[in-house]
Amino acid sequence: MGIKYEGFHDEEYAFQQFKVLLEEQLGRNLTIIEARKVRWLSGWEHETVGVFFDLIHEVAGKKNEGGL
Repeated sequence: MGIKYEGFHDEEYAFQQFKVLLEEQLGRNLTIIEARKVRWLSGWEHETVGVFFDLIHEVAGKKNEGGL
């Protein structure tokens, strides 16, 4: 069994995953400052990055279901 959030060890992978998720949910490209902050967040410890990614993904899913 792999370590949960193992893919987030790679900062570039984490950044791309966050960027895609956020841009899809926002319906627009991230601004330069937003992308810079997402890149900064992507450099955190992999488990922390994974938890934030999951939280954002969950909120986005609830928004899409009309729950928010």
